[in-house]
Amino acid sequence: MVLTGCGCLLPGFLLVATIAWSMQLFGQLINKSEAWRELAELITYDEVARGVPTGEEDNPNTPVDESREPGKYELLLGGDIPFSGGVEAYWFGRSVPGPEQRDRSYGEDAMSVTFLKLPSDQSDAATSAAPGTPSHEDMTVAVQGVVLRGRRLPEMISDEIYFKISGLEEVRGAGAAVWLREDFIVPEEDGEEFDLMLFFQRPGSSQPITDADIVEFLEPFHVAELVAEAEAEKAAAEEAAAEEAAAGNAAAENAAGAMEPGEGDAPAEGGDGEDR
Repeated sequence: MVLTGCGCLLPGFLLVATIAWSMQLFGQLINKSEAWRELAELITYDEVARGVPTGEEDNPNTPVDESREPGKYELLLGGDIPFSGGVEAYWFGRSVPGPEQRDRSYGEDAMSVTFLKLPSDQSDAATSAAPGTPSHEDMTVAVQGVVLRGRRLPEMISDEIYFKISGLEEVRGAGAAVWLREDFIVPEEDGEEFDLMLFFQRPGSSQPITDADIVEFLEPFHVAELVAEAEAEKAAAEEAAAEEAAAGNAAAENAAGAMEPGEGDAPAEGGDGEDR
């Protein structure tokens, strides 16, 4: 689970890493049914994203989702990271060992993908190249008719939280990140602005993450709908701010007008009144 693009721990994550392996946190993050429900609050998706229906009912008391066979990309862990200030992470893997598996080897086509909601002022650092690795490259990718900005990293390094939760050794490989939504306000976090990002890593491989990789993974997720919703919210916020500013200007003008002398007022002392 790569929580930062470059592997550099972001402010506040050091504390998270020290408690990440606790059974309470592990049990919370590995409940896949709950993780899917929480992810839907950030971005909606077609049910096919969850895999093939089994015909069974999901048991909410178990970490697995009995109602689905995992799809090409399996949700391995996900949810709100305690003590992180509102950070959420949802880790998907293709031919990647889950944290509960004894076999720690990767498949030939392994791909690790993580949705990450993090404070907006940390997203740039999270997508910058780590010291000693090749520089990142800014890019854009068209997904579902909208253009997303992003970055490609020739070498992405998994961070400490990944080691704690997955039990794997340090993982290096070509990576990329795209912004799905930027600067949205989370009232529960004192109105702080967050970004929703998506990180890709090809473990142990220098083969670049392509536009096709990004488009394929996001196919069942409602990206265009998310972008349209964000644009509508931004327009509404700008309209509300403009109305508030106009109301403030009108109030100031009314107050200034009330202070000007009106017709019929007595002239001030020393003015142009008739001499007696």
